[in-house]
Amino acid sequence: MKKWTTILSGIAAGVLFAGCGGGEKAAATSDAVDPSVIAYPLETCLVGDKKLGSMGKPHTFVHEGREIKFCCEGCDDEFKANTAKYLKKFDAAVAANTAAEK
Repeated sequence: MKKWTTILSGIAAGVLFAGCGGGEKAAATSDAVDPSVIAYPLETCLVGDKKLGSMGKPHTFVHEGREIKFCCEGCDDEFKANTAKYLKKFDAAVAANTAAEK
């Protein structure tokens, strides 16, 4: 009986953990959910320049009609302190992507 309990416990644990981790990385660039919002144009964090998804699920929000993504919430303070700098970087990336599509 103990043998079957061990086997069934192992199978249950395998099923439980099969869905954990190892999933797809978060999409770096995407179509914005709202068509009036400009989609995020980079594959890296706007502030930290780290690959999106490298630190878990990216922190995403909308600021002045732009979808903004950070590698983590820790970049929020830097963004708030230098918003104009990062919006300029965002707009330059959008322009570069638009030019590349033509």
